[in-house]
Amino acid sequence: MMRTDILQFSGANVPISVVAKIMKKDKNFVRIGIQENWLPIGVAYKKNGSSEYSYYVSPKKLYEYTGYIYEE
Repeated sequence: MMRTDILQFSGANVPISVVAKIMKKDKNFVRIGIQENWLPIGVAYKKNGSSEYSYYVSPKKLYEYTGYIYEE
């Protein structure tokens, strides 16, 4: 049988607050999980000389990990 309902992902960033809500976890849990690579849903980037991280959460990876479909 052929699937006709193929999922498409925009590539837009999923906000950390949304991820925390659907996972029923604290935002810091999500941030640290991404930083330490045990939460395989995105990447954390830290500029040289900065103490702050920027995050990108992939809608596709989030879906693969949780089953949640993010729609902007």
